[in-house]
Amino acid sequence: MTKNFTFFLLLLTLIFVLPSCETDVELDAEWKEITVVYGLLNQLDSTHYLRINKAFLGGDALQMAKIPDSSGYRNNLEVTLEGWDSGEKVQTITLDTTTVDNKDSGMWYNPYMVAYKGAGVLDPGFQYRLKIKNVLSGHEVSSVTNLIHDFFIKKPVAGGRLTLFRGFNTAFSWSNGKNARRYEPLLRFYYYEIPSGSTDTTLKHIDWYLSTITSNNLQGEGEVEISFGNDGFYDFVKNVLEKESFEGKRLCGTVDFIISAGGDEYDTYMRVNGPSYSLVQDRPEYTNIQNGLGLFSSRYSIFRNKRLDPRAEDEIIALDLKFVKNVNL
Repeated sequence: MTKNFTFFLLLLTLIFVLPSCETDVELDAEWKEITVVYGLLNQLDSTHYLRINKAFLGGDALQMAKIPDSSGYRNNLEVTLEGWDSGEKVQTITLDTTTVDNKDSGMWYNPYMVAYKGAGVLDPGFQYRLKIKNVLSGHEVSSVTNLIHDFFIKKPVAGGRLTLFRGFNTAFSWSNGKNARRYEPLLRFYYYEIPSGSTDTTLKHIDWYLSTITSNNLQGEGEVEISFGNDGFYDFVKNVLEKESFEGKRLCGTVDFIISAGGDEYDTYMRVNGPSYSLVQDRPEYTNIQNGLGLFSSRYSIFRNKRLDPRAEDEIIALDLKFVKNVNL
């Protein structure tokens, strides 16, 4: 179902609570339809996916979640995504059910899962409104989000090679993007594996997550700069790859500097539902789904690819992880 869909499936650790303006959930209260929605829009995608389920009370929730009929709506929903510009609706995308056939095992039923899929080109200048209606009960759910505008990486500069001299730091900076609140920069190291007795080459990668940065504005003003220790990069490569049993040889590839940005709603959701390090465990509840629960927001990613300097390649070879000289690098 693509990496894009995988990205927002990571959000599906559901917390069945009412919005902060409501009272606590009463487990023995009269039944009420509660729709749970998760989706992150990205204008780089031509196909868009939403996860829409119904909450349930009573019984063993973990077991009920594994039964499709307990949380699915079948084909009873009308789902539309509307693009609005200056108070006028200028775009409508209809989402229909589709089946994910490679869902990993976990809390939800698998390997098949129903999602909602729609095709269309999104405009970052539009506001997008989600509307969901249960045609059987008349229950309606809605939400609104803005898309993240394009931004760019300033350091490292384009061109040249990545030296990564030991004992030094490397700067990583970018401009702020309009409507982006949360930034998650990472380094992606590509490498090739050639098993013993084979000529087949497999491209692989490992991701080094650097930090989480929160912008103090949504207007796209200013820039962010962080740095990482080059020694830390080599330690990361060694710690990850030495745990993998592999017979053969490896070749160094390139390094991507990647920044994934999330909208304001996404940042709030992650902060509210993230780990708590306080002795006070009661925290505010958050959802931006009107008449329902969940998250509807936006995301956007940019990257800069850098070739390794031969001296950086030599440092990786020296880690004794079965890397050999890549004559094509």
